[in-house]
Amino acid sequence: MGSNGEVRDVVTGAATGLVATLAMSGVLVLAARRGLLKEPPPRAIVRTALPGLSEEAVDLGAIVAHLGYGSAAGVLHRALGAPGPAGSVLYGLGLYTASYEGWVPVLGALPPAHLDDRARQASMIAGHVVYGAVLGVLAARRRRAARVVIRAAEDARLRQESRRGQAEAAGSAVADAP
Repeated sequence: MGSNGEVRDVVTGAATGLVATLAMSGVLVLAARRGLLKEPPPRAIVRTALPGLSEEAVDLGAIVAHLGYGSAAGVLHRALGAPGPAGSVLYGLGLYTASYEGWVPVLGALPPAHLDDRARQASMIAGHVVYGAVLGVLAARRRRAARVVIRAAEDARLRQESRRGQAEAAGSAVADAP
C-alpha cells in the first residue's frame, strides 16, 4: 500500500477531477439545450462500446463513465504536478485532442473531431476548457491553503523554540544566583 501522501494525492486528484467533470457537464447540458449537442459523446461511447444495452443502461453508463474518466484524469493531473489555471486549460484541451482525434474515433463512437459536427466539437472544446480551468483553480487554491498551513506550523515551531529558550535562560539565571 502507498504512503499516506500518495493516497491523499489520489483522493485529491479524483475529487478535483470529479468537481471539474461536473462543471464540464454543465457546459454540455447547456449545449444540448441549445441544440448544439444531439447525443453527448459519453453516451455515444457507451452505446458503441457496450452494444445491446437498454437506453436506461446506456444513460446510466454514460454518467458513470464520464464521472469516472474525469476523476481518473484528475488523478493524472495531480500526478503531473497540478499546474495552475493556464496549464490546466492546456491539459483539458490535451484530453480533448487525445480523445476526439484519438481513441474515440478508433472505438468507432464518433468521427475524428476535424470531420465531426462543428457545433458538437465547439461544445466539447468549451467543456474541456472549463474542465481544465476548474482543475487549475482548485490546484491553485490547494497550494495556497498548503502554504498557509506550512506557515502556521513554522510559526508555531518558532514560538515553541522561543519559549524553550526563554525557559532555559530563566533557569540559567536562577542557577547563577548567589
